[in-house]
Order: sequence, then C-alpha cells, then structure tokens
Amino acid sequence: MLMRILGRSKRAALGGWMLAIFLGLCIPGAGFAGKAPATQRTPPPSSGESEIIFNGKLFCSLKRRIELPFKGVITSLRVHSGQQVKAGDVLATYRLAPEALMAIQQRLSPPQLADLEMKLAAVQRSMVPLTSKQRELTQLVQKKLAPADSLAQTNQQLQFLGAEKATLQERLKKERQLAQQDQEVLSNLAGISMKPGQVPREVSLKTPISGHVIWVNPEMREGAELPPMPAALQVGVMNPMVLRAQAFEIEALQVKIGQTAEVTLDALPGRKFQAKVSRVSWSSITTGQDQPAYYEVELKVPNPDLDLKEGLKARIVLRKSE
Repeated sequence: MLMRILGRSKRAALGGWMLAIFLGLCIPGAGFAGKAPATQRTPPPSSGESEIIFNGKLFCSLKRRIELPFKGVITSLRVHSGQQVKAGDVLATYRLAPEALMAIQQRLSPPQLADLEMKLAAVQRSMVPLTSKQRELTQLVQKKLAPADSLAQTNQQLQFLGAEKATLQERLKKERQLAQQDQEVLSNLAGISMKPGQVPREVSLKTPISGHVIWVNPEMREGAELPPMPAALQVGVMNPMVLRAQAFEIEALQVKIGQTAEVTLDALPGRKFQAKVSRVSWSSITTGQDQPAYYEVELKVPNPDLDLKEGLKARIVLRKSE
C-alpha cells in the first residue's frame, strides 16, 4: 500500500515537472527556452549636430525673356551666350516686314478715334443752330409772340444732343488714353520711340535688366527672316544663384530661414559652395492623402566667379544643432 502511494507521488511530480517545461516553451518570457529579446530604444543625444541632406537644382535668381514681337529680318545680333549686359543695351536689330509695318501704323492711328471725332464734330455742328433758335424763341415766348411748346421742343432737342456730346467726349477720352498706352507699349517692344505716321523700318531688341545672356534662340542669326517669337533671348542674374529643392516633411520642419548649408556638385568635383536658406514654403506641393508631403526649399548661393550655371544639380548638406 505504501509503495502504491509513493508511485503515485512520483508520477504526479514527474507530470508537474513536464508541465512546467511545456509552459516554459510556449509562454514568451517564462522559462529558459521561450525568452524573447526586449525592445530597447536608444535615447537621442542631448547635444550635437545632425545633417539634413537633399538634392536640388540651380537657377538664376532673376530671369527675363526678350521676345521678338514683330515679323522681320535680323540685321545684327550683338550678343552671345555668357555675355554681360546692362539694362537698356541693344541685343539685336531687325527690319520690319511690310505687313508688320502696316499693323503698327494702324495701331498708332486707330480708326475708332477718327470715327468718334467725326461723330462729335457732327453733334457740335447740330447744336449751333439749335442754340441760336433757343435764344430767339426764349425772347419771343417772353413777349408772347411764340408758343411755349416750340421752346420746350427746342430745349429737349438741345438736351438730347448735349447728352450725346458728353457720351462721345467720354468715349473719345478713353480711346485716346488707350491709344497713348498702346503707343508706349509699341515703343517698348520696338526699342525706339514711335508716333503716328513716324514708324521706323528698323527696330531693336533691348534687355530690361542687367545680367548675363544665358540663352540665344538658335534661329536668331543675321539675315534670318523670323516670325514673332515669345523668346528670342534670355537674360539672367547669375550672382547670386538660387538653389531650389524639395524636402520631405520631417526635414522641411527642421529647415529655417537663414540657416547655412554646404553645396557640392557632381559637375564640379572637389568644390564646395556656401549657401543660405532664403525661403521655405508653408504648404506642401503634394495634396493627396496617400502621398508623402514635400515642401519647396530655396537657398541663395553666391556666385562671384560665375562658376555655377543654371540647370546644374547640387547636393545640399544642412547642419542643424539639435
């Protein structure tokens, strides 16, 4: 009987020991076999510098296109790409085509002006006899030698003509102002003063800003007959240059205006340039909810030796103290 009880106790102890092993294998963190490594977070450094790195492209800080406004034949091309120019310098000259010359003359002497002037003169001529008749009838009515209805009718006619005269004078004033503004526009486009009846056959293209010629249309050459073109040449300011980039939302929030950055270019190995953040957009260029947010960042890069050119890609390293 005692041996039977001891056998049961050994079997119970053996069963408990095996259950403990099983639980140790199945329950993470319990026992020696199922222990999982605990996740540990590395605390950020309390001080030091972190780098924000992104890519960008160089642009002129200011750029203007010079258009060829009228059809004509190029008589001289006085500049080339890379040449420095000052505001008002003549870049090219061209001889106006006959159809362009006629169109300019019509714009300088718009036909609606002559039409309004003729109508106004006719109204003023019509008012002269009516005014004399009004004075005569006024005297006769006062002496009771003419009916009052005749005077009222004459007054009504004069009132109608006066309103028409005022309307024509207002329209004529506006048309003359528009013609004057159009004359100034034509003078700016042609690079020379223009007046009605005095349209020169040869006009010029002038630069509106000081800078460097950064692009010349390949069709621009002496002797070429060209139609109007929206961009015949381009002049840009190359010192400083503007470096435009797109920064991810986490990086953009760490970029501040006035921060300095180091700029390197694959096209100029071994060279480093200093830049300063000049603008950071406050709205994302991407609007989709499932798209990552990117923000436009702009930096200014001094370029006194004109080593940097528009279109070059650059790597920006911005150091920010944490």
